[in-house]
Amino acid sequence: MRAPKRALARSQRYTPQVARTATVGIALTAALLASLTGPGPAAAGPGDKKARPKASPAETLGAAFRAYDGGDLEAARRAVRALDDGALLNRDYALFIRGQVALLAGDAAAATTAFTALASIKGSRFARKVPWRLADARWAGGDRAGAAAAYRTLLASPGADDHADLGAVKLRLAEVAAARGTAAGVAAYRELLLDHPGHPLAEPAAAAARALGGDDAVAFSPAERLDRAKRLTAAHLWDQAVAELALIPAAVPVELGRRRDYWLGTTLFKMRRRYGEAGTLLLGVYPHLGDNAAEAMFHGARALSRADRDDEAITWYRKVIATYPSTVYAQEAAYLAGWLELNRGRYAEAIPGLEDSLRRYPRSKWAPDALWFLGLAHYLLGHWKEAEAAFEELGRRDKSLEGGKGQYWLARTRQRAGRQDEALTTYRAIVGRWPFSWYALLARARLKEAGVDVGPFGDSTRKGAGPALATRIGSKAEADLAVRRADELIAAGLGVEAGDELERSEKSVLGRLPRDQGLAVLLDRYRRAGNFNRPWMLAVVHADDALRSPADGNARVWWEHAYPRAYRELIEQHQGLGKNPAGYLYSIMRKESGFDPHVLSYADAQGLLQMIPATTIRVAKILGLPYDPGRLYEPEFNVQTASWYIGNLLAKFGGQIPVGAGSFNSGPRPVMRWLDQNGDRPIDEFVELVSYVQTREYMKKVTENFARYTYLYGGTVYDQPLMVDKAYRVDDVTY
Repeated sequence: MRAPKRALARSQRYTPQVARTATVGIALTAALLASLTGPGPAAAGPGDKKARPKASPAETLGAAFRAYDGGDLEAARRAVRALDDGALLNRDYALFIRGQVALLAGDAAAATTAFTALASIKGSRFARKVPWRLADARWAGGDRAGAAAAYRTLLASPGADDHADLGAVKLRLAEVAAARGTAAGVAAYRELLLDHPGHPLAEPAAAAARALGGDDAVAFSPAERLDRAKRLTAAHLWDQAVAELALIPAAVPVELGRRRDYWLGTTLFKMRRRYGEAGTLLLGVYPHLGDNAAEAMFHGARALSRADRDDEAITWYRKVIATYPSTVYAQEAAYLAGWLELNRGRYAEAIPGLEDSLRRYPRSKWAPDALWFLGLAHYLLGHWKEAEAAFEELGRRDKSLEGGKGQYWLARTRQRAGRQDEALTTYRAIVGRWPFSWYALLARARLKEAGVDVGPFGDSTRKGAGPALATRIGSKAEADLAVRRADELIAAGLGVEAGDELERSEKSVLGRLPRDQGLAVLLDRYRRAGNFNRPWMLAVVHADDALRSPADGNARVWWEHAYPRAYRELIEQHQGLGKNPAGYLYSIMRKESGFDPHVLSYADAQGLLQMIPATTIRVAKILGLPYDPGRLYEPEFNVQTASWYIGNLLAKFGGQIPVGAGSFNSGPRPVMRWLDQNGDRPIDEFVELVSYVQTREYMKKVTENFARYTYLYGGTVYDQPLMVDKAYRVDDVTY
């Protein structure tokens, strides 16, 4: 998922930028106004030797946004006063910042004028926000009843939470309700506390409720606490959710107690802690959960597995199959029952379970995985005939296996069975068909081991160049309205917004202009805006043949957009903190965020290199850097802390690219365990035996990225070692 733009991404911190797109609550407004009245930059005085040159309309627009974002209200007001809306192609941006500054300055009339004018501009990105801002203006002007009526209407509209801070809105509605009477006020404050228990305004709302009705006003019933916990879990506020559930007394009605235990087990499972307790809770209540019973039993079994209680987990997986055979949970349970045996090295014992999974659910989404691991189990046992049969069937089932996975393991099986010539022929084909993929890298290594040296494209003579790109952007493309609007925002220093506007107009630009011109101007403007994400996506969508061909001529341009040196200045400045090899941080960044600094993962990983806050706090302390929630969305801070951490992980595991990358994805402790278990195996087997699906595929993809960066910018071909160095550095980097 994507966090909001700019400092809006700082989900735990309210700043002036939060006010830009979120309605400002009454208590928050005062705090913001207090923080926004600091002095702005000094104007040129009589003693200055030279007067400042007059700023262009675009520069003035940018100055207004920067002053507003920086908390300098007076400077923002000066810039807004100097704005000539009619001279701007992005008049909607001018009106929006004009209205926002007026709101924070308490000038309701000016805000209303600006937002009313903004409402008349069709197609603006701010269109859905305007009704909320007009309601804010009514509130700021003292028309609380009118604002409250508008808020209530807007709250019922689809997607309300995308355009306003609903917690702040409900605080205002509670203020209005409190003016009508104590009971109404308490009820309204309680609604905020029930619907938004993790909101920063929940604490002042609770204080206001107590002031009206005493401690009883915030004395929640067990059922209400359960609802609050569910919302906290949905918001990934795991610790708060667990604390809320702990406040539900043991002596509650049986049904409520079961739901409490279910949600506690679910929360513990999702927060990746106390798996054993999560499994016990879920398996203790599943028979009483109706439609949720199969899901609870399945996740209870998964929790036991993650608590290293595999025998119990397998028993429960089999109960899922027997009790709920027609559910998707049974399908996955059937696969996992066999896979768990393989995962702990019991390859012969894995075979019956995997065969049973295929027999019961031959068309399930897990069938290809079951067939794959069935083949691998036979391979690891030396059953070459059975392994070959499984891999051949897998190839018939799915022709799009990642980068030649089925073909590689078919070749490997034939090689182990003594059919060397067949294997070498297949290896060569893999290199030519899927160059730089994990399996192509392995195939090149196997060929080299056999005395056959092939280049990164094998025997392929492919010369795909991708769609032609104009070497010179013509006047028609330069004059395109969407391009000119982006240019104006770039000139204003609003690169994020310029990239957003280009993305909104991408399809229409490509429809209006010749393809070579349209693609060229989009790629050019995205780069000028500092947006590396969209060029990467355009390259993947439009130029796949170029990316499977040598990086020459037009193809090289596509390669450079698909594998950019994004944020190069920051990378080169900070990569030495972790002694990262050239190209490695780019390889991680491409996989983690696609070069988008605003990305937020389901696991709360943030920013360009998807650092976890808890990890970052430790790294920042080592580096002597201040940390607060939201800083990971700042590219420099993200790169700086991630460089130290990623580089030290790579060094911990001997500089082995797939192993080091895997440790960043899973954490170092699992990798240490896998090395202890399987580090004597060659790298192809080692990676396939990694327990975590996500980590297994991550290792492959980052290694491919690294090989491509090494080829494109280093001019060398990366050779993947076949042997694993199982030794790892014993140090404090175990988090």
